[in-house]
Amino acid sequence: MRTTPRVDMQRLERVAIVKLSSIGDVVHALPVASALKRSFPHLQITWITEERCAEMVTGNPYVHEVLTIPGKAWRHRAWDPRTWQEVHRQVSLLRSRRFQMTIDLQGLLKSAVVAWLTGAPIRIGYHWQREGAWLFNRVVPKEPTSVHVVQEYLDVARFLGADTEPVEFPLYIPPEADERVRRLLQEEGIPSAEGFISINPSAGQPFKRWRTERWAELISQIDHQYHLPVVLVGGKADRPLADDIRARTSAPFVDMVGRTNLKELAAILRRSLLHICGDTGSAHISVALSKPVIGLYGPTNHLRTSPYGQEHRLITHKDRCPVCNGAKPRREHSDCMDMITVSEVVQMVERTLLEVMTHA
Repeated sequence: MRTTPRVDMQRLERVAIVKLSSIGDVVHALPVASALKRSFPHLQITWITEERCAEMVTGNPYVHEVLTIPGKAWRHRAWDPRTWQEVHRQVSLLRSRRFQMTIDLQGLLKSAVVAWLTGAPIRIGYHWQREGAWLFNRVVPKEPTSVHVVQEYLDVARFLGADTEPVEFPLYIPPEADERVRRLLQEEGIPSAEGFISINPSAGQPFKRWRTERWAELISQIDHQYHLPVVLVGGKADRPLADDIRARTSAPFVDMVGRTNLKELAAILRRSLLHICGDTGSAHISVALSKPVIGLYGPTNHLRTSPYGQEHRLITHKDRCPVCNGAKPRREHSDCMDMITVSEVVQMVERTLLEVMTHA
C-alpha cells in the first residue's frame, strides 16, 4: 500500500467525500465533514453517496452539495444500454465539479473507482482499503488508539490537519418530516408531550437479529412495568418481522414499519425516550441525535461498530460465546444473540430510563 504525503489544505477548495453506503456507515462518517469544514472554512465539501443513503447527508450544514449514484440499480441492469448512458452522465457530472481531492471512506473497489472517475489529482482513503481500492487511493495510516470506526474515519481528518473535537454528527431533519411524524403518532394515540420507546427489530443480516418472540416478550414487559408506548420502526422489507411480533404479543404497540422515509425515521427516534435495536443503522442515527441507545450485538466486532459513545449500554455475550471462542469460530451465527435474555434488556431499560429522567 502507498501512503500519502501531507496535503496543504489551504491550497485546496473543492473536496469530495466518497461514502456510498450503508445507512449506519454514512452516519459514522459524518464527523469527518464536520471536522474538515470547522478547521478549513474555505472548503467546498461535496458528498458522493448512493441514492438510498442520501437523506443522511442532505441538509448537512458542513456539506456544500450531495451527489448521488444509483448503486444497486446499476448492478441489476449492468448490460442495459440505458445504464451506460446514465453512467456516462454521472461521470460527466462528477468531472464537471473539478474536484482537487477525494476522500474515500468506503475503502472498496466501487468507491475507489468513483473517486478515480472524478478526475481529482489527489485521492486518499482511510486505512482499510479492500478489493484493490489501494491501487486507486493513497492510504492514510490508522492511529493505534482508533478502535471505533468513527475514529478510524477521523484519522483521515486528523492527518489533513483538522481538529476533530468535538465529534459532531450533523443530521438534519426538515420541519415537514417532523410534522408528518407528529401527525402519525398523534393518530396512533401518542400525543407530542408523551414519551415512548422506539424499537427496531431488524438488522441487515439475519444472524444479527434477536428472535421475534423475544422482541414480543420485551414489548409486553415494557407495557406491564412502565406503561410506556412502544413504537416499532423499520423499512418495508421488515414487514414480516413486525407481523410476527404482532402475532406473538397482546401488548399494544404502534407499528410504523415501512411507513416512513429516513428523515421521518430520524424524527421518530429524536422524539423517543430511548431506542432499542441490534446492529443496524437506526442505532447510529439515534447516536447522531444524542438519544440513548440500547444495542443488542452478536458476533460482529462491537468495539468497532457499537453505538458511538454509548458502549455502557451495549449488551453482548461475544466474550463467552462458545461459537465465537471455539476451535473453529464462525463470524455468521446466532448463538451470541440467543444468549441475550429479555430480563437483562429490561434491566438496561430500567437503568437508561432512570438516567433519562435524572437529566430531564
